[in-house]
Amino acid sequence: MGADEAPVDVADVLVVIAHPFGEVEVPLADWIATGPGPRPLVRPVRARSRSTGRSLPLSVIPPRYRNDEESRRAIADGRLDEPWPGGEGEGVSRPRG
Repeated sequence: MGADEAPVDVADVLVVIAHPFGEVEVPLADWIATGPGPRPLVRPVRARSRSTGRSLPLSVIPPRYRNDEESRRAIADGRLDEPWPGGEGEGVSRPRG
């Protein structure tokens, strides 16, 4: 975990992943473990607490796991570590172009 990543109770966070075929809700721990797989631009768009059901800000997701434009740029620039090296996720968080 980098210096700019606040601790988060990943067991209590569910994230909604935007996918071309719809949205899917998964535990944050699963997203952290697997990432976007073969769809490099798939990313979390919402988060909520499993225990309370309340919406949470996307900032509960550590920056390197957000897979948004900002996090992909920070990884490409070397400011954040690549979260999914090797396997299907290799290089997927890097910006295209």
